[in-house]
Amino acid sequence: MCRTIVPLCIFMSVLVSCVAAPEMTPTPIPTATERPPTSTPRPPVPLPEIPTVTATGTVLPMAGIATAPAATSTPSPSPTPLLLPTSLPVRPQRPTPVPTSIPVSAHGWRAEYFANPNLSGQPVLVRTDTDINFDWDWAAPAAGLPADHFSVRWTRQVALAAGQWRFQVTVDDGVRVYVDGLPIIDRWHPSAAVTYNSSLALSEGMHLLRVDYYDNGERATVRVRWLPEDGSPTDPAHAGTWRGDYFGNRDLAGTPAFSRDDAVVYFDWGDGGPGGGLRGQDFSARWTRQIFFPGGRYQFRARADDGVRVWLDWAAIIDEWHPSAGDVSYVRELDVADGNHAVVVEYFQAGGAALVQVGWQPMHVNWVANLYTCQLEQDSWIKIYRLTPHNRWEDLRPEGYGPNAAGGQLTLFGLPVDAAYGWDGQPYKVELWIKGQLVRSEGDIFAGQEAFRLMPGADVRTSWPCGAALPRP
Repeated sequence: MCRTIVPLCIFMSVLVSCVAAPEMTPTPIPTATERPPTSTPRPPVPLPEIPTVTATGTVLPMAGIATAPAATSTPSPSPTPLLLPTSLPVRPQRPTPVPTSIPVSAHGWRAEYFANPNLSGQPVLVRTDTDINFDWDWAAPAAGLPADHFSVRWTRQVALAAGQWRFQVTVDDGVRVYVDGLPIIDRWHPSAAVTYNSSLALSEGMHLLRVDYYDNGERATVRVRWLPEDGSPTDPAHAGTWRGDYFGNRDLAGTPAFSRDDAVVYFDWGDGGPGGGLRGQDFSARWTRQIFFPGGRYQFRARADDGVRVWLDWAAIIDEWHPSAGDVSYVRELDVADGNHAVVVEYFQAGGAALVQVGWQPMHVNWVANLYTCQLEQDSWIKIYRLTPHNRWEDLRPEGYGPNAAGGQLTLFGLPVDAAYGWDGQPYKVELWIKGQLVRSEGDIFAGQEAFRLMPGADVRTSWPCGAALPRP
């Protein structure tokens, strides 16, 4: 009787006696389900008859998969290739860059400008752009192009050192950035001005960069830059210095010609070079350092001849990457949070005089001091020098200072104090000259004298007496 109600016994598991009945004949194995049709249907192939399975430990097949017969004269059909669905993401393979496939400028990008937002058809304009740093606002990027709904493709090859690199783009509207054919930033949609970042490990050598951009309408902005990720020295012995990498080209490209630790970024090389066999033109440098800032508002300053950039935590706070007609100063004020911050300075020298000086100071501090001294009322003057962060005396007034009060008194208000020296004050040197002779000096540390410091907001006096007791030649 149990054989006639096997399906009911399976459905109602409570009937344990049926399951445990002796001498149960095995249930015939179901035939295999048909394979879903592929894109090219074909007639079904009849399956061979499946032999009866005895209860001697034979492994049963999985549901829906046919067990192959032990022997058959009909050959098995060839398996149908498995097709991945088109929506399944497949990791792209890193192509090998072909340097000769794209024209490359020695100092810039090959730029192709299109009169449509899709980079389609032939470009209206092809030119070399030194840098991708454009803020066209409401205007067209060039003659013959519309002010809205245009697109640009930039390509170039750059030599980069091995390590982790951060790529950053600020854009309004859409952008894609590729490194060696791999998309690292893909934001192809309208937007207001926004900044995107992507970090990538690269090997040393040449790398192919490509930037695609389109303007959807209204304002048009695109800026692209890249920096080494390790923007601060990790060795405690280097914690108070800048890591300086010097390159034999204007583009910070390739392996540095030499590297060294610099106490300050405060250089005036004149017509010469920075050393290491580099000449006084066509070189560049990058300085990196980790610095603790007490929270507050700061003024950052940079002087350069030619181009300079200052980065704070991967944001460009001074970006003047262009040749200049001479010594030019740039200033930026901003709020800085309390804590450690990565600071990076980049500089390039095209030709002529080479100069770069970078510093900052908190805005709530009065970074000046007052000096009181004395001299004779006639045939006498005071010479004043301050020590620059690069350990050189800077003559504040080559012709010197005469008295500005009765009895040969001299009072100078608001002498500058460089914030690089902090609250300890900046070293100054003061000289007393009478009838063309140096009579007394104070603060000449290179001659073994004790430092004479001007502290921010302080009144400081020289040590020599005034009036009748004034030293004379």
